Amino acid sequence: MICQDDGAETSFKLGFSPTGHISGSKWALYPDGVTAVLQLAATTSGAHTPNVDWSQAGLFLITFGNNSTFTFSNAVVGQTIEIVITQNGTGSMTGTFPSGCVFVGGSKTLSTAANAIDSVLITCTAAGTYLCNLLKAYS
Repeated sequence: MICQDDGAETSFKLGFSPTGHISGSKWALYPDGVTAVLQLAATTSGAHTPNVDWSQAGLFLITFGNNSTFTFSNAVVGQTIEIVITQNGTGSMTGTFPSGCVFVGGSKTLSTAANAIDSVLITCTAAGTYLCNLLKAYS
């Protein structure tokens, strides 16, 4: 139970924690470890280098409009984030991750079909070292 400003009690599921003050006496419930959801900007032309600032959110969303090369900042050892990547209606866009990212089974090739959705769960295990789990082709 959490107690809202108006004294009302609210139940929440195990594995979810209240985070922040949305408006009035309402709270958002995110999965444990996720502090916020952040939409990364996408571009449709030219080089695209979205920065994933680990101090800003635990869940990052991006729609590819062109090939993208991710950069990371403010990662803390032991922290885990997730990036959900959606191809635009054309598809065929690629994503490149920073050096230091190692993927389960070595596979880091994203789905390229139009509107394909992938997610990458990333844990920082040491400065500049990231264990990545790519889940592909949600449907």
